Amino acid sequence: MKRRRRRRSSRVGIALAAGIAVTIVALFVASPRHRAYYSRLFGGVRGAPEVPATAPPPVALRPVPAPTPAVPPRPVQPVPASPRPPGYALPIPSEPSRSAAPPPAELKQKIPPPSTQSSLMVAKVPRGGPGEQVAVKIVDEIPARLPFAGVPLAWELKEFAGRAQVDVVMDEDRIVFRLASERSSYALYRDVVLDVKEFPLLTWSWKVTKLPAGGDIRERTTDDQAGQVYVIFPRWPFPRINSDVIGYIWDSRAPAGLRVASPQATNVKLVVLQSGSLRLGQWVREERNVYQDYVELFGKEPPRVGQIAIMIDSNDTRSQAEVFVDDLAFRRAPPQASSAAPQGAR
Repeated sequence: MKRRRRRRSSRVGIALAAGIAVTIVALFVASPRHRAYYSRLFGGVRGAPEVPATAPPPVALRPVPAPTPAVPPRPVQPVPASPRPPGYALPIPSEPSRSAAPPPAELKQKIPPPSTQSSLMVAKVPRGGPGEQVAVKIVDEIPARLPFAGVPLAWELKEFAGRAQVDVVMDEDRIVFRLASERSSYALYRDVVLDVKEFPLLTWSWKVTKLPAGGDIRERTTDDQAGQVYVIFPRWPFPRINSDVIGYIWDSRAPAGLRVASPQATNVKLVVLQSGSLRLGQWVREERNVYQDYVELFGKEPPRVGQIAIMIDSNDTRSQAEVFVDDLAFRRAPPQASSAAPQGAR
């Protein structure tokens, strides 16, 4: 009898615990913030409106109290001046004391606003859609202060040698990345999901202000470049080692137009767009047909794009480099004009 009672009590306990767990999970998923998180994580549900992860809860309206009648101030009795020690200065009424707490306006200027990025926030992934372009922005939200030292939420930093120096700065009325390298090598990655058949044109602008001395993509021992933009095509089940990569670079000595395989990995194909210091310190706009480049470099149809990366390195030449990079965008190809001559009335 005791064993049966123990078995029944253990079953009841297990059932009760399972019921509580299911209830908690149901409430957790039913929350708009958590539902938005999972919908973004797994691609979202078509037709379902997207709920922002940081949507504030509804605020209940409170009745406004009736204004109280003004009370005339009492006359202030003059206070006789008391003797002060030598060198004592009376405080100015309009200027707050240093020991007192500053007003809210000063607090906002001296203390950065609290971050709204909770652990449930997921950066929005640029995806292909019905629009004319897929924008890959440096920052989705403008920082409260510029320059901003660090990596924005949407990007992932990977350091290969030395330490990264990443800033978001304002340069010529545009918000851009500033990447500096001092015997270091690192890259910034951002997820992008699209088909380059639909969005074949990749556009961006960059400005190189310092080239790695002696950098040359043709040699493994001098494989350093200030400006590098990579388009990554993941291949499963091992995307880290089985992906196809196209890199567009600004090299120190290799001639523009050169196409080579990376001396570091055979699955990385490189195209030299700019070379040397002729356009150093100038913003240069680039446009590449990524679909056409992939077919010519790999000899097959491309899979979907999974990531884009911006990289800088000067570790092999043990020198320094600096580059500024603006927003990137994948665009649809313009419609081809008809080659047929228009038929007009003769």
